[in-house]
Amino acid sequence: MEETQLWTFVSKKLALGQRVALMFVPESIGSSPGRQGHQMAVSEDATLWGTIGGGAMEYKQVEACKKLLATKAKACIRQQLIHDKSDKSKWSGLSCSGEQTVLTFFLDERDMDLVQQILLACTEEQTYHLVLKADNSLFLEKVDAAAPKFEYHYTTANTWTYRYILNFQERVYLVGAGHVGLALCRQLALLNFKVILIDNRPELPTQEYDQFISKKIITSYKKVANFVPSTKHDYIVIMSFSSALDTLILSQLIDKEARYIGMMASKVKVDRIRAILLGKGHSETAFERVHTPIGLPIKCKSPAEIAVSVAAQIIDVRNKET
Repeated sequence: MEETQLWTFVSKKLALGQRVALMFVPESIGSSPGRQGHQMAVSEDATLWGTIGGGAMEYKQVEACKKLLATKAKACIRQQLIHDKSDKSKWSGLSCSGEQTVLTFFLDERDMDLVQQILLACTEEQTYHLVLKADNSLFLEKVDAAAPKFEYHYTTANTWTYRYILNFQERVYLVGAGHVGLALCRQLALLNFKVILIDNRPELPTQEYDQFISKKIITSYKKVANFVPSTKHDYIVIMSFSSALDTLILSQLIDKEARYIGMMASKVKVDRIRAILLGKGHSETAFERVHTPIGLPIKCKSPAEIAVSVAAQIIDVRNKET
């Protein structure tokens, strides 16, 4: 998990008596390479973790952090960087157009308790916002699981707040453990998704999945809705081994708030399930939001290729921020 790795890096450096500069990107505009949510740490020994976009812009920011760490600076800094030369006072060094804001905070060994609290929060089921404010404060705040992923409120140079969900991972509820499901778990693990595997077969050997999933649930598919308390941050993928089970599962999940619902099926199977669900009172509008046949149409022939197409479709949905 990238967030845990960041704060582990910070903790190790503080334990060595070093100071650390933390850079956060709370907003970005246009084709800026630094996107909202990017973050980076620079320690006194000049080692780095993370990125705020790379290139000449990042190099300049890292070098500035090194100098500020040497001066024992403590106050946080907010910068608006423009990626062209139209305003040389704010020019980032890049010429790709777009803009991004960078917030820089400085931590030392006195902040170790806070860093340990953050590391602990990264492992909890409870959702937290990490809150950064213009008054140089940085703290944790418990929030509801449906809280916004990012919030950035800017009033003046001395009045702004940035908060984001700590260790945020979109959850994918994968219903059905098969060859395609295993291949998809591998893909999703690379993309920092938190995968919850649901299946109805207690005897099914799923050891291969364990390194790619965060949780496994064995239950009757008649009760699947009880285990998918989805929010607008979540994704549902249905890959059971029969048309009847797919119909049963989808009938329970079709009205969930999930950001994405996908079902593996042929066009013939899709038409048959649609007819059944419409006959049971589900709306055409509800069915239209289901991605089925699932994945991007790239003429897949193997489980691995299907997994790539499904993962790509999920990425496409994830990156279309609402």
